[in-house]
Amino acid sequence: MERWLAYFSNKLNTEEMEELAMSDATIKKAVNDTDIFMMDFEERLKYINRQMAIMDYNTDMSVSREEGYNAGLEEGHKAGLAEGEKNANRHTAMNMLRKNEPIEKIAEYTDLTEEEIQKLAQEL
Repeated sequence: MERWLAYFSNKLNTEEMEELAMSDATIKKAVNDTDIFMMDFEERLKYINRQMAIMDYNTDMSVSREEGYNAGLEEGHKAGLAEGEKNANRHTAMNMLRKNEPIEKIAEYTDLTEEEIQKLAQEL
């Protein structure tokens, strides 16, 4: 475990890295594969492009989630406002019904239909 930590620490000089590679066959293979990878421009370019595609995808997903969340909040807010306005209109209509205002006048002031106002009148 300590040898792998030393390998991944990237703090060893060339001589120390060679010594580490000689002490463990799997680390030697990792060092050789790394050297090959670093020498092969096309492989390195493919790797970089894959990593960039993954980062782009993750960014797009994060932005999409945030946009969806904000759209949901906005839609919920609008629905809440609409429901709140409707409740306020019902409350106004009930007060006007108690004062025996005509249904047509109540409909004009509250934007409720005459049928809705008649239902409210039955609740009184």
